[in-house]
Amino acid sequence: MKHNLRLLLASIALVAGCRAADSGAGLASQTDADSSAGDPTASGSGEVTDTVADTTADSTGGGIDAEPMLLTCPTPGGLPFTTMSTAFETQAAMDVEAANPRYKDEASDVLGVPGAMWATTTQSTDGTLSMGAFRLAGTKGRAPMDMGLNPLPLADEWMSLWNWDGTTWTALTRVKTDDSGKYELDGVEETFSSAQPIYSVLEGDGSCAPHYFFLRPEGTQIIVTDIDGTMTLSDEELFAQIGDGTYDPAENASASTMMNLWADKGYTIVYLTARPHVFRAETRSWLDAHGFPVGPVISANTLVFDESARNYKRTWVNWMAVDFGWSITAAYGNATSDIDAYEDAGVPKEITFIIGENAGQGGTTGIPGNDYSEHIADFVMQQPDAG
Repeated sequence: MKHNLRLLLASIALVAGCRAADSGAGLASQTDADSSAGDPTASGSGEVTDTVADTTADSTGGGIDAEPMLLTCPTPGGLPFTTMSTAFETQAAMDVEAANPRYKDEASDVLGVPGAMWATTTQSTDGTLSMGAFRLAGTKGRAPMDMGLNPLPLADEWMSLWNWDGTTWTALTRVKTDDSGKYELDGVEETFSSAQPIYSVLEGDGSCAPHYFFLRPEGTQIIVTDIDGTMTLSDEELFAQIGDGTYDPAENASASTMMNLWADKGYTIVYLTARPHVFRAETRSWLDAHGFPVGPVISANTLVFDESARNYKRTWVNWMAVDFGWSITAAYGNATSDIDAYEDAGVPKEITFIIGENAGQGGTTGIPGNDYSEHIADFVMQQPDAG
């Protein structure tokens, strides 16, 4: 199945690349001077600076006991704060937005240990972990509903970063996307709660994408899971979604129920998917729509499959288990690359749970019948609350 995924993604990428090149010809861009004009925070460094827009206060009070204030991304409707602009800067972006209704925004997450090592979900597995100030990155783009790859960028448009601290909404910074619709911000501080993301808001249309922070101490007990064919019914669900942005991938029976039970017991859920970053918008939307608990979504910098998927996932599991010192209580997957990656990283076979046609392969614990109900009763409910 993963081999079929590779062929399908490669073929669609080729077609989409040609289409994007044709559609994007002549997209307007502005000079660096134009991009910073009128921006009181523009420093040229990408660092987060002072508040740049109005805020809306709430009387709930701040701090760790405050409730999260969540927006419905990518289309939150009326925003609870006022951005500095409410229209697109360029005709090119207006044209892209008007002709391409599929949201393809990418927003990175941060995970790691407080005051120690951390990783961002956009970094290369060939790189090293970071320390110190956090970095966020993302892309603003759109695509036709029938084309899930190679979106058209929303270039040279204002994007502001918004944080709810339990009391007020604050604009942390305001920057313009580059010619590829990308942005990168250094010096960002974590939110007061892992359930509270920082939102990147495209001011031209008021759309948003969440950046989550998951900073956990050493010894944190986590659940690691693949998505395609593991949380979804099969890899074919992704195939259907690639070509139809309205398609809702079917879920393996009781998958979201199981993950919520783990979360209710205090375990941190980590979604480790071979999907590339270009599918982050669809992935977050699907997890939210199906009621999965919030957790970092780790996606790949490039198309990975077979051995490259194994290496990519092994690196991330090692970072979490070795560098962060987190404890893996259960690891879920469906592909041989999942089995091999978990084994390479030292995850015991008795807590490596494989669903689908490879269930039980290589000494793993099989989940029968594309249904987690029995596993929930026999294993999940028997586990103590996370320490």
